[in-house]
Amino acid sequence: MMLYFLYGKNSLEKHPYMFYMGTDFRKLKAPAIWYDIISVTDCLSRFEYAKKDPRFKEMVEIIKGKQTAEGLFIPESVYQKCKGWDFGQKKVPSPYLTFLCLRILGRVNQKVL
Repeated sequence: MMLYFLYGKNSLEKHPYMFYMGTDFRKLKAPAIWYDIISVTDCLSRFEYAKKDPRFKEMVEIIKGKQTAEGLFIPESVYQKCKGWDFGQKKVPSPYLTFLCLRILGRVNQKVL
């Protein structure tokens, strides 16, 4: 939980304990095997107190802003070992990544397309 509080206005520059929250952190990817915006936001979306935090709200807005006009989500980074799965490419929407993102948005009562 402590690492979550490192996210904020300096998160693009500071990366204590190797957990850099820069542009790679903000890329949509699955599965949840590393420290990234989907993993962190998914975990925190289960806690009411976290939902009120402006840093959490910013992460939700980043995710929401990446939704396509059709309401889907396209992976922006992939793990090569997962290239055979729908979330293992960066060209078309991923049903699994869309599920993860919509689950987060649903937990925080965000309107989804």
